[in-house]
Amino acid sequence: MRPQLIYKAGFTVTGLGLDGDRTAESRENLWDRLGGRFREIPQVDPDVGYGVVWTGPEDGISYLAGLASGPDVETPPGMVSRHFDRQLYAVFHHLGPVTGLAETVRQVFTDELPQMGYQASGEYYLEVYDDRYDPGATESIMFIWVPVKQRR
Repeated sequence: MRPQLIYKAGFTVTGLGLDGDRTAESRENLWDRLGGRFREIPQVDPDVGYGVVWTGPEDGISYLAGLASGPDVETPPGMVSRHFDRQLYAVFHHLGPVTGLAETVRQVFTDELPQMGYQASGEYYLEVYDDRYDPGATESIMFIWVPVKQRR
């Protein structure tokens, strides 16, 4: 997988959240709904989408489909904003349809991070979607960003 280690400056994600553990189909519907509302988000960057996956729900939210927004903007009604501080991330890529994403995530956490000498340092990870992502396409690329720290 050959991950990269990248420090990312603090940023805010604003979008729509799912409560509890939901299926991939629910996530897809969430992204569709966000597509109809993203213009409501102040200072939005529509070029990169963030799927925030919490390993333990944060305030009852287990998934946030969103876009980067200004840090101090007013969150639109029915949406959620979460700020992430500057952090070191291990960045992995997933090639192919989203149906294989769960296996890639499993490999990241059980194989790749330990082999690198790192461990997750947060209760979340990011799915990052840019213009290389094409749902269902065999050549689709998206990224998994895991906040990390060195193992002791």
